[in-house]
Amino acid sequence: MRFLIAAALFMISVFLLLGGLAQRTIWAPPTEIRQSIEADSASALVLIPNSVLESHPGTPVLEANAAGQIFMASGRESDIVAWIGNAEYLQVAADPKTKKLGLEKNLGVRNSGSPMGSDLWRTERTGQGAATLKLNPALDGAGLLASDGSSSAPQKFELVWRLPVSNFWSNALLIGGAAFLLAAIILNTIAYNVMRRKRGPRRRTPSAPKPPQYRPKKKANAAPVRGRRSVRRAKIALPASLTILALLTGCVPASSQSPSPSPSASGAEVPPAAVTYQQIKRILADTAQVAADADLTSDKKVLKFRFAGAALEQRTAHYLLRTRSTKVEALPAIVAKPISFSLPSATAGWPRAIMAVTDEAGNALPQMLVLEQQTPRSPYLLWYNIRLMPGSTLPEMPASSVGAIPVESNSLFLKMQPKDVAVAYGDVINKGASSLSSALFNLDKDEFYKQVSASQKSQVANLKTANMKFVHSLGDPNVISLATSNAGALVAVYMKDTYTIRPKKRGSAVAVTGQEKIMLGADGSTTGVRSVYGDMLLFYVPALSDDAQVKLLGATQGLVSVRGL
Repeated sequence: MRFLIAAALFMISVFLLLGGLAQRTIWAPPTEIRQSIEADSASALVLIPNSVLESHPGTPVLEANAAGQIFMASGRESDIVAWIGNAEYLQVAADPKTKKLGLEKNLGVRNSGSPMGSDLWRTERTGQGAATLKLNPALDGAGLLASDGSSSAPQKFELVWRLPVSNFWSNALLIGGAAFLLAAIILNTIAYNVMRRKRGPRRRTPSAPKPPQYRPKKKANAAPVRGRRSVRRAKIALPASLTILALLTGCVPASSQSPSPSPSASGAEVPPAAVTYQQIKRILADTAQVAADADLTSDKKVLKFRFAGAALEQRTAHYLLRTRSTKVEALPAIVAKPISFSLPSATAGWPRAIMAVTDEAGNALPQMLVLEQQTPRSPYLLWYNIRLMPGSTLPEMPASSVGAIPVESNSLFLKMQPKDVAVAYGDVINKGASSLSSALFNLDKDEFYKQVSASQKSQVANLKTANMKFVHSLGDPNVISLATSNAGALVAVYMKDTYTIRPKKRGSAVAVTGQEKIMLGADGSTTGVRSVYGDMLLFYVPALSDDAQVKLLGATQGLVSVRGL
């Protein structure tokens, strides 16, 4: 009997092992889907839309070969279309009948400008003669194929979907087959050992004959059982039958009359985050590198690749000081990492903004970097680099992957319109508690306000032979604001402080020192001096319905210009 069971186990193992090998060989599913695309006409740009990338499971890979340079990029489809603009391009499309991929031409003007290095791309590749790039279809991902932006793009390329292949069933069959084979070997060995120990079949000694014994037979009672015993049997039979029926009922598929879940109502369409976290890291790293290169040579032309507005003006003015005096120290570096906070704007249009806080090593305070992209083809430019105040904390903000809604500079849903914050704050600096706007600002722990206001009062008190006037104004109309989670806003604004000093009597002169002397190129002026300082400020402006006050979170001040009157 043991030999028969071992033989059965052996046969089962053979079938399982053969099935597992077949799953790996002749029955193995395809590992990739490859589709070649060839263009009938030439174009500088080729768009691979998201619908094509999602036509098969897996992550598609774009492969192209051509004589010359090849450029590939991946990004959000709407961003790629926005970058293309009104330029002519080819678009990959599937034939509705054959499902074969081909190219459709979209007429437009001749493209000008290289797509290389755009901040819109999530990833990009450049190669000579050949190039490959993974195109992730997640988050509306699409692909762009070109050469240098003006020459013809590769006219023949391939899309390859690497299909995920699971070896679960083949592994299960092989492991099961090996287990059955091992069991068959063990059982066969045991049977063989038992047979050897018994040394073959043995005869039994016959026993002595016995006389027949009488055993009375019990006659079955055909009459129905009555009494309490019959009731007890009925009680046992009824639940047993019900249990069997219930088990049989559970094997029946659910009927169509069972209630189905009702479809949930779709929420309002929310614009996506303008950039991913990886894009933010790349943009900040490039901005920091541009700043380092410009600081090394004090060249303002280098800055223009990544700087604009207040950040460009302050750094350009400081470069002028450094070219006139070697005693002027360099400005603190723009650092790209580590990133402790990042928040892009949630919008499908332009301009787009990014706010990020980076914390450099040492005792320097963290800096808030505020960048903006004006058009699809322009890079993100650094408009504000603001040092956070000691002990200041940012309000609750949306997640970086979600993004924040941009706030207009004239928004009426905040405690104060963002474009009016600079002038109102300057009025509070000049007038203190007598300002009409003083009640709107939280000044208890505002060290910037305390120092600037005290400095102004001290200069007026110590200046006997001249008159001094302070004017605080909006330095740049580009006020960048992003909404917080509680309907408030983070507002980055540029305030200019203009200090005008005029002598009271003729023949008197106004003397200047320090950086003002270096920038003026003289010790003073007999007609007066006008000095302009720029303040890059970061405010938290609460919602109109909120009882909180406007709070200063960060400030960076720098000398912008000095001239005689």
